[in-house]
Amino acid sequence: MPCLFRLLTGFYCPGCGGTRALWALLSGHPLLSFLYHPLVPYSALTAVWLLGSRLLYRRTGKEKYRRELTLPYVYFGIGLIVLNFLIKNILLARGIDVLAMLPGSI
Repeated sequence: MPCLFRLLTGFYCPGCGGTRALWALLSGHPLLSFLYHPLVPYSALTAVWLLGSRLLYRRTGKEKYRRELTLPYVYFGIGLIVLNFLIKNILLARGIDVLAMLPGSI
C-alpha cells in the first residue's frame, strides 16, 4: 500500500522506509536497515541494551546495572526521525531519491 503522505505531497513521510528497515534488520542487514530508517536499528539496540541491563540487575542485584527507559532515549529517537525526514526530503528536492537507490528486495 503506498504512503498517502507521499502521494499527496511528493515527499517522504517521517515513517517512510520503516517497514523495509525492519525487514532488512530481520534479514541480517543492519546497515541497510539504518539507511532505510535509522529508528528501527536504534530501537532494537536500545531494547537489547535495556533488556540485558535488566537481566544483569536481576542476577546481581547491583544498582549499577539497573537501566530504565528515560526521556533521553526517547528524545534521541525523535531526533533520528526528524533528521531522517529532513535529510531524505532535502535530497529528494535536489533530485536524489535515497530510498529508490537502495535495494528493494532483500
